[in-house]
Amino acid sequence: MNYVAWDSSMSVGMDVLDSDHKQLIGMFNGLLQKGIADRDRDDLRALLDELTDYTAGHFAREEEAMERGGFPDLESHLAAHRYFTDEIAKLKESFNSSHTVMLRIDLVLLLKDWFIEHIQTVDAQYRPYVHAPTDDMPAGA
Repeated sequence: MNYVAWDSSMSVGMDVLDSDHKQLIGMFNGLLQKGIADRDRDDLRALLDELTDYTAGHFAREEEAMERGGFPDLESHLAAHRYFTDEIAKLKESFNSSHTVMLRIDLVLLLKDWFIEHIQTVDAQYRPYVHAPTDDMPAGA
């Protein structure tokens, strides 16, 4: 699988959210760099926990920005976030009972196929609505 490179087409026009997206892409690239099959269970568990924590904070910042900006399709966007969160939860639940290589492949596919697509298409829809200065929202961890 190929690394994902950030480019201006992924920008949503708000530095703090772009920074979050870059961090999430970095997590994906880090997973690829270390090798899917070479990661042990502790590394994978840590990645799932980090992904869960980071996306929760990112989604909260993003949802707040969309709400403040009056984004008209907020409910649909919230549903997309719930889908991603639910998929990560399912991966975590199956962690102890699944074949770890398959779990790793599912995680990479979720990150690459869903999240990157989400940034480039779904998040792009709220770009005209988020014009708040970057210093009024805390940056991601």
